[in-house]
Amino acid sequence: MPKMTDPGRQYEQTILLLLFMLFLFASPFTSWWATGQYAWFLPYIFWLMVILIAAWLHFRFRNHDL
Repeated sequence: MPKMTDPGRQYEQTILLLLFMLFLFASPFTSWWATGQYAWFLPYIFWLMVILIAAWLHFRFRNHDL
């Protein structure tokens, strides 16, 4: 029998991901990585990181019910 996960925990981790996104893209931290001294693809790396974390959360908490 598959291990059952708490649905509240899924929401907590999703909220943490949203807070992480706010930290990366809507904080004073944005002015640091948006300056011209860093590689042009740095924002894309941050977005890739967010997408990978979201995919990991999705596969970790997907339902096994048929």
